[in-house]
Amino acid sequence: MNVRRMLTLRIIFVCMIVGMLAPTLFAETLYVDRIGGDDISPGTKDKPLKSIDKAATMVNRSNGSGPATIKILPGTYEIDRTVVFANQRVFTEKKRLVIEAAILPDDPGWKPELMPRIFSSENLYNPEKPNRVTGTYGLRIKVSHVTIRGLKFLGSAAPNNMYAPIERIGSDLKDMLVTQCMFVGDNDSFNIYCPVIATGDKLVVDHCIFHGCHASAVFWDGLERRIYKNNAMRYCIVDGGIISGVWTCQTADDFKFHNNVVTDTEFFWMRKRIDKPIKYELRDCIVNSKNYSSYGIETGPTGLTGPEVKYDEKNIIKERHVVLVRDKKARNYMHVTPGTPGSKLGAGLFK
Repeated sequence: MNVRRMLTLRIIFVCMIVGMLAPTLFAETLYVDRIGGDDISPGTKDKPLKSIDKAATMVNRSNGSGPATIKILPGTYEIDRTVVFANQRVFTEKKRLVIEAAILPDDPGWKPELMPRIFSSENLYNPEKPNRVTGTYGLRIKVSHVTIRGLKFLGSAAPNNMYAPIERIGSDLKDMLVTQCMFVGDNDSFNIYCPVIATGDKLVVDHCIFHGCHASAVFWDGLERRIYKNNAMRYCIVDGGIISGVWTCQTADDFKFHNNVVTDTEFFWMRKRIDKPIKYELRDCIVNSKNYSSYGIETGPTGLTGPEVKYDEKNIIKERHVVLVRDKKARNYMHVTPGTPGSKLGAGLFK
């Protein structure tokens, strides 16, 4: 073998190695289909995956620098262990990780039964400690710049379980948008303790519906007891809250709470006793709750309150009966009935 040929082969070999090690620069879209998918498939539109967990594994193993999207087709998806999104892929505000329904509420052909339904079967119950309270999670987000859109989360049947379908805990994490999602719990069967719980900056809960959950969104401060900024809850409907419509901790004065409908809840606002006086600005909402505000701990309200939080209210209508559409086949199921109080606030799945 002459020197020139040896050199050529060596160059080709080096290029192959570099190509294998170099990060993928193109956008990545994975499809998940509970009915027609297979987890040995590549996850393309014509050859989708079967489980959300497999899609998360593929995204976590990728080393690209572009956005990643997981599109979930209609169907019922069982999560038997927490699905974790944690990887070295670099997401940005514009190049995000998006976990969304293949058909979104604003699509012309959308109807409620097309929402992908996600429930948890994970059970940490220990018969030797039957009264021990456990905690399980659906999607655990360990990266920044994430959008979760158009999904329907059901609860967990595990006993004494504080189930959270979406969790993001980490003081260094930021920018998670949960939008156009529905959370439907039942305290006697499929329980949802906390649909969305997160620490960090810029948790935005937008155009979501919460029914029969203990507390809708918990803007948590974690062990660091830090004050987080740019958080918001807007255009949401909370119906039948066992504890509260919203739960805040060390959330800054810039917390945006507007165009929400909170009805038939035990408390409107639950909060943790905090270190620094905070004023929350509320506007354009309907509030129909037995109680307005209280201190809360992990297991629920204490019934106590204090002066360290003030509410600056603008156009907050209280004690008004809210009429929701209960026809499960209607496109606007669980939305405020047109022409009734709150119907013009824009709250609900549609933008």
